[in-house]
Amino acid sequence: MMTAAEANILRIENEKLRVRIELMQKISTTPKFFVYYFSKLSEFGSNKDCFDFLNDQYFEFFGEYKYSDYASFRVQLTKYNKK
Repeated sequence: MMTAAEANILRIENEKLRVRIELMQKISTTPKFFVYYFSKLSEFGSNKDCFDFLNDQYFEFFGEYKYSDYASFRVQLTKYNKK
């Protein structure tokens, strides 16, 4: 039988995982990465700061960077916006 404290710890850990999975889904594909990037821009001092944060998050989740640097991200974003 699980104690109330153990149940609370489990509930907190489950919520952390839910939030993590939700963020992973928001940046998992190129279109989703761009949409999330634009939704977060106002929270950062510069476009590059926002990109760096999201690219680092992508690395944390998937073990590789989505983009090698900000310049390559901008090239892909420009191509995506021309579609």
